[in-house]
Amino acid sequence: MRALPWAVLVLAIVSGLAFLMLAVLAFNQQFFDLDHSAYDLARSGLYPELKPLMQALSWIGSGYVLAPLSVVAYVLLRRHGHRAARYVPVMLVGAFVVFALAKWIVARPRPKLSPYGFPSAHTFGAVVFFGGVIYALWTIEMRPIWRWAGTLAMLLLIVGVAVSRLYLRSHWLSDVLGGVTGGTAYLLFCLMAVDPRLRPSR
Repeated sequence: MRALPWAVLVLAIVSGLAFLMLAVLAFNQQFFDLDHSAYDLARSGLYPELKPLMQALSWIGSGYVLAPLSVVAYVLLRRHGHRAARYVPVMLVGAFVVFALAKWIVARPRPKLSPYGFPSAHTFGAVVFFGGVIYALWTIEMRPIWRWAGTLAMLLLIVGVAVSRLYLRSHWLSDVLGGVTGGTAYLLFCLMAVDPRLRPSR
């Protein structure tokens, strides 16, 4: 367990640096070859039967869903007396401020030329919320089978939201990667501030 805080810190720093690198490239209106390859793949792989699923996954990653779910998470954590409960509202507002500010500063168009593409807010929000749920699952008493099942479900939702944003051609791949790296860094730094067990000892 002594290695866990250092692993969390390293992952947070690496994710934060990756986010900053992607943000600088996006600010300079630069794209990776993978951006265009992913976009072309999304255009060529449009299957009508998948569209409702992708729209549903994208909707799950929207503020219309994540905000009410955050209220539910707050209530449940309060009932369990969890130390992180009182920080949920602040983390939610902070996440919105971070990705909204990044979108405003970078101001890179989306594939369909609508504004403010970087980072993908849906992906950022999904990483923060569902990643937070994973943290809660591992800090609340429950049977291991439910803990592992819940963790897998949350990871699948994060991946599903990210893929849906590409499939619907709402973002470039680098926008989605920005959401993943930025959301991961934000979540981990918040968790280290909330939970002393996740902070490396001097």
